[in-house]
Amino acid sequence: MRITAGPLRDLTPLQVHQLYKLRVDVFVHEQQCPYAEIDDTDARDTTVHICAWSPEGELLGTARMFPVGEERQFGRFCLAPAARGTGLARTIMERALELGADRPLVLDAQAPLVDYYAGYGFRPAGELFDDEGLPHQPMRREKG
Repeated sequence: MRITAGPLRDLTPLQVHQLYKLRVDVFVHEQQCPYAEIDDTDARDTTVHICAWSPEGELLGTARMFPVGEERQFGRFCLAPAARGTGLARTIMERALELGADRPLVLDAQAPLVDYYAGYGFRPAGELFDDEGLPHQPMRREKG
């Protein structure tokens, strides 16, 4: 497996297609959240896309991070169904924590995943809110 991290422009057109397909498959189809999955944040040079690739070049998992003021926002974290339960989520999270160590990290966790993110040092940082019918908890991890 190979982990890459960089702006969208560093990916080939086929890799960008795989990135968007995985996110749409997971968030729009599987989780039935019909929001605009592709946004301008993806294309910013300051957005880092963390991607896990199989030896054959198939995208197995992804997440993104981008600066917001003095913080770094983490999100769009998903795995292909075949990659779940393999430890890949931990690998991607650990890479994100390395890359984001220079600033506080914030994320909006789906409510069932609050304990998962707490295991990485994230703490609730606000009230639960609804996003496309799913309850989310804002969370924050101090830098370092």
